[in-house]
Amino acid sequence: MDRFNALGRGMQIMLVGAVLLLIDLFLPWQDFDVGGLADEFGVDATFSGWRGFAGVVLGLLTIVLIAWIAVLIAGIDIPLPISSTMTAALLGGLVLAFAIIKLLSILGDEPTIWAFIGLALALVIGFGTWQVVQGAGGMNTLRSEMPNRTASSTMDTAPPMTSAPPPVVEPEAAPRDHAPMTEPEASSEPDMAPDEPETAADDEHDHPHEHRNT
Repeated sequence: MDRFNALGRGMQIMLVGAVLLLIDLFLPWQDFDVGGLADEFGVDATFSGWRGFAGVVLGLLTIVLIAWIAVLIAGIDIPLPISSTMTAALLGGLVLAFAIIKLLSILGDEPTIWAFIGLALALVIGFGTWQVVQGAGGMNTLRSEMPNRTASSTMDTAPPMTSAPPPVVEPEAAPRDHAPMTEPEASSEPDMAPDEPETAADDEHDHPHEHRNT
């Protein structure tokens, strides 16, 4: 009970209104029993507040609002990208908007008193939301938070700036040392003298029989 009292008057009004609205959504918001025909034929011609797209969204938003306030009462810290004041303003505003859309969509289809009670409970939630915003500093608080969120999201999505890589300096090719061309060394051995022709004496010595026959 102490944690409930610590919520603040605006948040308490939002919680009570959301719980009652959730109960009201299960009651018949539309009744098509024209002239007692439904009772005569045993047909259920009523529809709850959950019927239709607007009714489903309204019910889901109401459940989310109750769960979020219950988390605050339990003291569970859930990191959110926005403040609790902004969260209350968004949820309370959406619940009120879809309650109006739901009632406008069934005005020509036999709405019951429970539909108007549901709209009244949504107005109670909207009043509690207004008190929460006023307690946090008014609309200026929400306006000051919105540019900060836009700037931070822009900085988060901006690609990081990378510095250009330093230019690669190619090393200069070292000059090649040209070795001096050396002349081939002269051979120290003397050239061999050409063979001398064989003398006639050698022929005679080698072929003595040929000379004798002549």
